[in-house]
Amino acid sequence: MDFSFYSAGEIIFGSGRIQDLESLIRRFGSRALIVTRGKSLDQSGTLKNISTQLENAGITFEIINFKSGEPVVSDIDKGADAAGRQKPDVVIGIGGGSALDTGKAISGMATNPGSVMDYLEGVGKGLTLKEKSIPYIAVPTTAGTGTEVTKNAVISSVEGRYKKSIRSPLLIPDIALLDPDLTLSLPSQVTAETGMDALTQLVEAYVSRKAQPIPQALSIYGIGLVGKFLKQSVFSGSDVKAREGMLLASLLSGLALANSGLGGVHGIAAALGAVCQVSHGRACAMLLPWVMKENLSSCQKGYAEIGSALFGITDNDEKLAADMTVDKVKELVHSIGIPEKFGPGEIDENDIPELVKGSQGSSMKGNPVDLSDATIEKILRQLI
Repeated sequence: MDFSFYSAGEIIFGSGRIQDLESLIRRFGSRALIVTRGKSLDQSGTLKNISTQLENAGITFEIINFKSGEPVVSDIDKGADAAGRQKPDVVIGIGGGSALDTGKAISGMATNPGSVMDYLEGVGKGLTLKEKSIPYIAVPTTAGTGTEVTKNAVISSVEGRYKKSIRSPLLIPDIALLDPDLTLSLPSQVTAETGMDALTQLVEAYVSRKAQPIPQALSIYGIGLVGKFLKQSVFSGSDVKAREGMLLASLLSGLALANSGLGGVHGIAAALGAVCQVSHGRACAMLLPWVMKENLSSCQKGYAEIGSALFGITDNDEKLAADMTVDKVKELVHSIGIPEKFGPGEIDENDIPELVKGSQGSSMKGNPVDLSDATIEKILRQLI
């Protein structure tokens, strides 16, 4: 047995813990750069509350807010230049996975030369980060990506039609600050899609061909949390207990994927996001039962165990339990309002060859079976 385990330097979890932000910043100094995306933090009042807390504490800070959507190369380069001028003691990413990835990449690129493009897997110059990042605090406001504890940041290009990672242990956040209260204002659709992203990460890490014992233990516990709290968080968004459970599940999914990798769902979902701009969580949700079906031949034991944790399936026939699990995952996706198929115009028939090619990225390497181009095309056609 040979493995290593990555995590954030410190994980702080609990309702109201956002009030600790000022003292956490003080560990590094008194100047902060806050990175966000879109308008949701303004609309929820979260950003105002944080700003007031830091102003009252005498923390000097600047806010850089990028437009909603996933980070692109120019965002990271712009943010790194700003950090180079401002010389903050700490970078703080607040928001969903895209905001956290933006802050994470900025903290790394601010101390390393060149454009982030030079460091992206598969499309860059193959450069690796050498200099230690600016200290980074990740504050998630959605329960889905787990990026607050991972070593990569996903960067997209609409023009280049790709989603690629900058990846380095130097990018692992120094502190992950998780407060379930920050997720209470999430709309039900976002809650459903991000929750399914977390479930997908837990499932894929559990059966990955690169699976490791610690991440597997975390995964199966996280899967149980999703089974208990996903529907409640979607349909009763003010339920703090449900929000807490899903935020913990998301955290565990990040720890699991950072150490055991992912699989076919994330491989295909990355291509759908890059080529067709399909939201990541929805793509994962729609793909999960179909990819699980293709993996059944080698995952009967794993899927039976997942079914027990997620749905309480207790059938002693391992094959039957695994089959039931796949069917129930499909039912779960539909029960929380995620469509069975993509809408008109979302996926162009002519894009399928590019989608198939784009699916064979780093995530696909962890899939428990080799998914051929023909199989990936079959999966895609079942969704349009």
